[in-house]
Order: sequence, then structure tokens, then C-alpha cells
Amino acid sequence: METRHTIDPLQPKTWQIDQIEKGSEGYLYHCILCDEALILSKQQINPRKIKLVFDGTCPSCGFELDRVLGCRASLLPAGRRLLTSLKCRDPELLREPDDQIEYQTRRGSNLPRDVQPGITTGIESLDRALILKTGQFVFLEGEPSHALSLLLCVRATLSQGLDSDVVFVDAGNLFDTYTISQHIVNLGLESGRVQQRIHLSRAFTHHQVHSLIVEKLTAALDEYGARFAVVSDITALF
Repeated sequence: METRHTIDPLQPKTWQIDQIEKGSEGYLYHCILCDEALILSKQQINPRKIKLVFDGTCPSCGFELDRVLGCRASLLPAGRRLLTSLKCRDPELLREPDDQIEYQTRRGSNLPRDVQPGITTGIESLDRALILKTGQFVFLEGEPSHALSLLLCVRATLSQGLDSDVVFVDAGNLFDTYTISQHIVNLGLESGRVQQRIHLSRAFTHHQVHSLIVEKLTAALDEYGARFAVVSDITALF
């Protein structure tokens, strides 16, 4: 049977690709924050190409691929050599030789940090930038902040982190139990135990948001011994 040479569409999430049972060995490039599948290839691809065809950001969570691009072994469907996300703007560019592609480089800077975070994302560059510690009030804005908050909810329960329960006040109906489950699986944790440690309250009016934060949040933190709280989309109902 002749091997196909076309570029095929890729399932959007890594867990969907993990369901492939037969095929050939390949490389899956994906977002380590939100599990968005970007490229599945028979051959290794220069990460700079992948950043270029996705304009430098994950098309799902919006984080810079410099920080969240990952690669791992995966199976390709039989006869396929290259599959890309439908959000890839120029799949053919991935086949171009590296010496024929012009890359734009950006100069960045890192400030030295002497403090260690109390809770981490597991993404080193983000952890260096955020330095999340107990006692802080942190405001994150934009679509990527939602994906980050779900990841932190799970990581807050890690014994090598806060080892804490979590209180999540959902003001925008954004809490995603499936994403939580995927983070639990990725971290090799016990699903039931972690989910029992995340305490969810949903608000449907701005009065409920006010009540949950002002009147009930402190009591909930004390009741569950929680050292980490998330209020999602706090302005959505106002």
C-alpha cells in the first residue's frame, strides 16, 4: 500500500490522539498547559517552524509557545506522515527546509529571583515569571488565565506543593471537570481524592458573586483548610 503524502487534519486534544491503537511511531507537538494538539509528524520538526505557523501562541489557550510547547512520542494513523491542527495557518511551511525559512527572533530578559514559589504550574518559564506564594492576591486577565487556573487547582493538591484543598468560585460558568480530570491523569494522581479536594461554588447573579466572596469565602477556606482559592470571571455578572 502506498504511503500518503498529503497533510491531514489533526484531532484537537491530545487525549483523542492517545486513542489511536495502531500506526507508526511519530512525534506529537502540543501545548503542555491546555493539551491542545498542534502537529503530529513522522519526522521531528524544528520547534521554530511550529511557533511560526501558529504565530507564536497556542491557538486554544493563547499562551506563548516559547513557554508551553511540548513534544512526546505518539502513534500516527496508518499511512499518514503529517497531521496538523485546523488552526495551523500554513501547514506546507512545515515541509520547507530550515535554511529556506526566515525566522523573526525576539530578545527577552529574565530578572534573577531569590524566592521560591509556593505553588507551581510545572512550566518553568511561567513559574519564574509568576512566583506564586501563599498570602498573595493575584489577578490574571485574558483567556489563558482560565486554563492556568484549572491547572493550578490540581497542582495545589500535590504533596510537594501546597498539599491543600481548593475553593473555586465560578462566576462565569467556566469550571471544566474534564480538563481537571486530564490534569489529574497527566500528573499521575488519584482522581477521586483530588476531585474531593476541589470545592466548587457557582454564581449566577452578581448578588451571588458578592455573597460568595464577601460573606462565605473566608469561612469556606477555614472549613476545608484550603490555602488556595480561585474566583473565575469575577466581572462577568456585573
